Formats: sequence, C-alpha cells, structure tokens
Amino acid sequence: MRIYPVSLGCAKNKADFEKLLALLIKQGAEIVLVPEEATHFWVNTCAFIKPAVEESLEHIFDLGEIKKQGQALIVSGCLTGRYGAEKLKELLPEVDEFYGIEPYQYFAKQEPYERILTENPFYAFLKISEGCNRNCAYCTIPQIRGRLKSKPVDLLLKEAEFLLTLGVKELILVAQDITSYGLDLKPKVDLVNLVKTLSKLPFEFRIRLLYLYPVPNLKRLLEDLLSIPKVVPYFDLPIQHAHPEILKAMRRPNHIESLAETIFYLRTVIPEVAFRTTVMVGFPGEGEKEFEFLCNFLQEIEFDYLGVFPFYPEEGTLAEKLPAKVPYRERLRRRREVLRLQKEISKKRLKLRKGKEEEVLLLGEDEKGRFWGISKAQAPEVDGITYLLLPKGSKLNLTPGELIKGKVKKSTTYDLYVEPIIK
Repeated sequence: MRIYPVSLGCAKNKADFEKLLALLIKQGAEIVLVPEEATHFWVNTCAFIKPAVEESLEHIFDLGEIKKQGQALIVSGCLTGRYGAEKLKELLPEVDEFYGIEPYQYFAKQEPYERILTENPFYAFLKISEGCNRNCAYCTIPQIRGRLKSKPVDLLLKEAEFLLTLGVKELILVAQDITSYGLDLKPKVDLVNLVKTLSKLPFEFRIRLLYLYPVPNLKRLLEDLLSIPKVVPYFDLPIQHAHPEILKAMRRPNHIESLAETIFYLRTVIPEVAFRTTVMVGFPGEGEKEFEFLCNFLQEIEFDYLGVFPFYPEEGTLAEKLPAKVPYRERLRRRREVLRLQKEISKKRLKLRKGKEEEVLLLGEDEKGRFWGISKAQAPEVDGITYLLLPKGSKLNLTPGELIKGKVKKSTTYDLYVEPIIK
C-alpha cells in the first residue's frame, strides 16, 4: 500500500492522522508525496463549518478524477463523523472506504502513541482530549466528536516522551476544550496537574496551551499554569463575542469583565505575556450596536493575535433556526472590519516588545537565507513568525531546533526581528 495523504482542518485532526500514518507504516504501508505514485489516496477531512465541508469535498472530487488510474480513495475524519458513512456512500460514489474521527482506532486495539510528524519536526500538537460538553449554539463539534473524553495521563506521557525523543522542542496542548481536561477521569486529574507531570520529562522543551475555555476561575488557572517553568506566557482564550445578549444567545458564558481584569492583571505582573482569541461576527441578533460593542471591547483589551470568522447556520445546531439573521455580505463586511482593527492592534502590541529579550525556537531557513522561528509569544501556523538578524560576518553555527535567546530589534504587523545574544 502506497498512501498519498491529505490532512485538512485543525491541529487536533492533524494529530489523529499522524497517529494513523505511523500505525500504517508499521504495518507495511509507504507514504508518497505524488498522487500518481500512490495505490491509495487518503483524505482526513474537516467539517466544522460550511467552508471546511466544501474544502473537503473539493479534495475528494479532485482525487476522484485522478482515481481513474485505478487507485483506491479513502475518506476519514469529521466529514464522516458529521454525516455518517451510509449517507456519504450515496453522495460520494468515488470513495471506496469511509472511516470516522480518530481513524487509527479502526486499525489498532488501543490508541497508539507513536506519530509521523507532517509539519515542522521541532513542534508538535499533543491532543489531550476528544469531544466537548459545552453545547454552544452554533457549534457542530458535539454532534461530530461527541462528549468530553480525556486521554489518560499515562498515554499522554508516552506520546510526549516519544515526540521529545524525536527532537520536538515545543509541545502544544490542544483539544476542543483543554480547560475541562480530566473532569471525566477517575480519579480526576485537572489540566494543571497534567502540565506539571509533562513538564517533569527530562528534556529541554516548552509547553504551549491552545483553546482555553474562559471559565470563571480563569485568573487562578492561568497563574497556576504560569508557575510551571516550561509553560510559555501565551494563552489562547476564544471568547467568540463580548456583548452579553449575543453571548447568551450563543450559549457562551458572560465572564467578559472578569476576563478583561485577568488580562490586565497578568500584563502588569508578566509584561511579556501574550493573548490570542477568536471571535464570530454576524451571529443572529447581532445588530450594529452589538457589533460596535464587540469592536470597542477588542480595542480595549488589545489581544496580541486574533482569528475571526463569519457565522454559518450549520445544520443541526440550535443557531440554525434563530431569527434575525444577518445577511451574508454584511457578515463578511464585519469580518473585514475586525481584521482591520486587529491589524493595528497587533502592530501596536508587537512594537512594545522592541528592546526586550525573546526566546526563539529556530524552525528553518527561508529562500533568502534568513533563519526564522517562533518566539514564546507566537503559536506556529496561526500567528506571525520571528526572523533572526545576524550581524554581518557572523560565524554563528545555527541549527533548526535550537532555542535561541535574542533581543527584539524591530517588528512589523505580525512578525518580530531578533538579534541573537552572543555570550
């Protein structure tokens, strides 16, 4: 079996697929990077929102055309989890086999911990749980991936140790809701205890946390996490909105004031801390007043980085049937407006780092011969990057995978430029 792999969607999906690839290679499969060389096409799909479904289908249709040469086409992931294999068999006759989420479970009796890293070899996403208990009005995750199911600590330790042995220098903890990690385990283990346990592994590495649900005791949680030396001062807090009525309609908690206090407090005690968020615009009932409220909140808080997407009335969600829908064109306009605001905010926040010391994880060298990586304030694949400024005639022997300390010399809207500190 020679597999041409295509993995779509989030980091959690990618981590699942990497486990599958490692398992199949152990069973004799070979990974190829050219479709024409493959005996099997394997598409691990995303189906969280409408554009993700469309992207997944586009890849399936494209490979279905090439498949006329005799290859088999396999589909796994969220598309199957959302619509079911039986329904998809009727709609996608070019597909030979369907598997659901966490496709490795169809080929192993227990969850594997070995992986084939498909991106940069010096960071890896460690998925700590599956599913979500939150039931936000717009979200398809519970129907696709089910309720919260935390991974056992022993399994996560094995997987983390395997990744660190490969040379990974940054473990990025991900899940639909990492804040709730361990609530379903017996005996219970919380997120802080898990991170403390992982941090004791005898390697030089950093720990980053993504997708922290904004819970009422957020200040205490972040303080506890920051007390662990290997945790970088960077937190992804997806708020989705700021207006109380929209948050209520979304079935999201209204902890906006306490969240703002927490962010301002942490910035006073740890000036280098960075915050990222995600917001949704155009949710049913969001008029100009509610949208302006959101924009004012974003200008007040000044998140370092931000992602924004328009509301989609996803089939099977509570929000699908809500009245007072915002026209699609207006949703896109509001998205552009938030991005315009955030562009200036990110530029301002990065300027504050000028002259400060940053630790950079070196990830590679670009076509111009510039070494680049990510600082503690940048998550890979979603934020900006950091370029190293090397003095003329420098004889530094730099190797990707190194953690390098340097001083920020300049910044742009999203990127930093750091001069290494030579001791």
